Amino acid sequence: MERIPEGEAIAEMAQARQYSEHMGKGMVQHEYRKLARTAVGQGLSAGGRVLDVGTGPGFVAIEVARLLQGSGCQVVGMDLSRSMLTVAAENAAREGLNGTLTWREGDAKAMPFDDGEFDLVVSSGSLHHWGDPLPVLNEIARVLKADGRCVVRDSKRLQRWGPRLVAWVIGRTIPRDFRIHYWNSIRSSYTPAELQPILDRSQLQDCQIVEDLMDLMIVKGG
Repeated sequence: MERIPEGEAIAEMAQARQYSEHMGKGMVQHEYRKLARTAVGQGLSAGGRVLDVGTGPGFVAIEVARLLQGSGCQVVGMDLSRSMLTVAAENAAREGLNGTLTWREGDAKAMPFDDGEFDLVVSSGSLHHWGDPLPVLNEIARVLKADGRCVVRDSKRLQRWGPRLVAWVIGRTIPRDFRIHYWNSIRSSYTPAELQPILDRSQLQDCQIVEDLMDLMIVKGG
């Protein structure tokens, strides 16, 4: 399956709300919570700072903030789409978590943060939107502290019929209007073999690519 790049951001408010409604429940919500546990499990000191790159409706940032309640840690969700950030703030408010969350508009290729500002960087489902992941990986390296951790999770482009069949079954559980987004995400994702040379050229060192049946993760630390 040849990689077909997907656009970078959902700009329309109505579409952002639809995306949030459909992607914040069921199996997808389970994956957000799983990623949040994995990220926080990398280790984070009290009072640490966490950045969620490409936060979208804020689901991963919200789950991380929930896990870190009472620790004094701060979570920042960054996205290119102002509409998505508005929806993310609404979602966090419903959970009573806006006090530990900050929302920031910004481009992952040129993040509006200082060097070494974060202890942990997490990202979910954004990697395949990055036309060239190298500048983003370099930015993650820049904003991380020297001993910082990161977990970047994304779908992977499926090369075998078994995973494709599983993806088809999962796709049938997604509302019809959003199935095209689901399949576009898979088609625009990277394989581990494609991603490894990019990671090797980046400034994000001491990382490994971990994969399962459907997804891959870039993990630093832990």
